[in-house]
Amino acid sequence: MRNRREEINYHNRKFKMVFTGHDVDAGWVFHLDQPPNEFAFSDRYSQCLIQIRRAHLSNRADTVNHGLDSQFSNGAGAVETCPSGVMLTTDIRCNNRRHYYVDTIDATDHGVFCMLTSKFGSSGDGGNFGGIPTNCCALAARGQAAGGAGLQGGNENLHLVNAWEYEDTRSIEEAGVLCHNPFGKKFEVRLKSVDTGERVFLTSEANFGVAASNGSCLILELDLLMLPNPTPNDK
Repeated sequence: MRNRREEINYHNRKFKMVFTGHDVDAGWVFHLDQPPNEFAFSDRYSQCLIQIRRAHLSNRADTVNHGLDSQFSNGAGAVETCPSGVMLTTDIRCNNRRHYYVDTIDATDHGVFCMLTSKFGSSGDGGNFGGIPTNCCALAARGQAAGGAGLQGGNENLHLVNAWEYEDTRSIEEAGVLCHNPFGKKFEVRLKSVDTGERVFLTSEANFGVAASNGSCLILELDLLMLPNPTPNDK
């Protein structure tokens, strides 16, 4: 049980950081050069717990279709279906969090990362539903007879803007991983296919390869808790 002074000290060591931006290549650089207070950049706090609280990815910056038919592409300009999800990686190192792909003996990734999955269940690849092209839509409704009246009359599709998300509602003490103090530096965020390891970005299926349709938009929320350095008196 913390007393009042310890309670204030605890919350001064706890930070909730929100990072946003869009980039055509889905590569973001965020700066933590300016520590928010003395607890964030002190020789008394060399380590911290870091937790990705929430991540949200969409193709809203697509100036053609505005993310309505977003799908993943790799650097070679080919479609990436990403059936197992998309990994949001950072260059914040941590040995206590690792990723193993099926049938791999060694960890393929380590550090502060999370897996993004489709909010509506789409695999991020186009196809046909009931013989109707869906163009990567998140929701498709097959009409009844062609030429009929109303929403169910023709062969219409209903579209929702697909998005890829991650959320962790646990406390940072439970979900955070041990890292070095990241303040006073910058860090990078990238996306890659969990299945192939290819770096990916969001684009439009209908306008595939059109630069104006590459508009990966990211909202990233990090929780940090600075940890006091151990002393010889610690038992």
